[in-house]
This record gives sequence, C-alpha cells and structure tokens, in this order.
Amino acid sequence: MNTIFHIDESAKWPTVLSNVPNYLAAAKAAGVQGQVELLINGAPVVDAKTGSAIDLAPLVKAGVTVVVCHNAMASHHVAEADLQPGLTVVPAGVFELAKRQHEGYAYIKP
Repeated sequence: MNTIFHIDESAKWPTVLSNVPNYLAAAKAAGVQGQVELLINGAPVVDAKTGSAIDLAPLVKAGVTVVVCHNAMASHHVAEADLQPGLTVVPAGVFELAKRQHEGYAYIKP
C-alpha cells in the first residue's frame, strides 16, 4: 500500500514524526508493503535544512522518500545545498501530491 504523508505546518512536526514510524511498524507487522513518502511544503521547508532540530535521517534510513517543494524553498529562501542528506526536491508540492493521489497513494495529513 503506497502512502504519502503531507506536512505544511511546522507545529505538526511532532505528530508527523510519530505517525510515520507508527505507520511503518504497523505495515511491517501486517505484512503490508509499499512506498512511503513524506511531502514537505510551506513553512516546514526551513526545518528540512541541515542543523535543524527536526532530524529526518531516521525516516530516510527507514526507506521513506522525503520530498521538499521547490516553490516553498524559494519562498522561504532555502537552497537545495542547505537540505539534510537524502532529501529530494520536487518542482511543486501540490503537483507531487496530486500525482501521488492519481497513482493511488493513500493520503495522510496529520
């Protein structure tokens, strides 16, 4: 089962950082396989920078594809070189979300 998590409010980080590992553990226990993606757009893109208090390395290590909206990065003056290792930049977060939903991904927005 392919699933995309979406964060666009910085206050939601604690929820996202618990929801994704909980989902991964439950999927593993149920024998459910699929791609898991975290889409970051809006203000939380600043938290995707190296040195941020938000550590995305455990998600990347767990196989989660973490993508960051280029448009939001430009709006918040975040350069691709500033991002934590293992993150992928997508041209537009809203398009990425629509594309994944069209591909059948379940959508979770904590």
